[in-house]
Amino acid sequence: MATSKTHSVSVLYLLPLRLAVGLSFLITGQAKVAAGNWGAAYAANLTEFINANIENAFAFYRPFLESVVLPYAGKFAVLLAWGELLVGFSIFLGLFTRFGASVGIFIVLNYLFTTGIGTWMPSLEVMYLGAMVTLLICSAGRSIGADAVLRSNRKIRLFT
Repeated sequence: MATSKTHSVSVLYLLPLRLAVGLSFLITGQAKVAAGNWGAAYAANLTEFINANIENAFAFYRPFLESVVLPYAGKFAVLLAWGELLVGFSIFLGLFTRFGASVGIFIVLNYLFTTGIGTWMPSLEVMYLGAMVTLLICSAGRSIGADAVLRSNRKIRLFT
């Protein structure tokens, strides 16, 4: 006799991963925002980082860095700082975890493309990418997170 439950892993096991990744993004995003001017003060660091890695960047990504990111480094610094901060909040609190993980994947991929590190190379960034993909697929916010509260109170399951 088959039961309605299938083989599933409790999302409670993903709680330490979710908290660690969320806290990491919170700390880095907060440091950039606290640097001043809503994160725009980070523009000099961003420009320096891109210039130091432009030779290693993936060939398809280099024109984007040179023609779009570098001329508007101040705006991209604000987007990056607030993106990291909001991704950190989202994942740490378990609020719209899948959406937060998607944005986190986007941020990490942009970093990987800029540095020229492929997803096949062992690095901390690749570990972040794997963690974000895991959080995205498993909807880890359903375990002791705001997504669990939203899921229980509503029939609509948008981003949870």
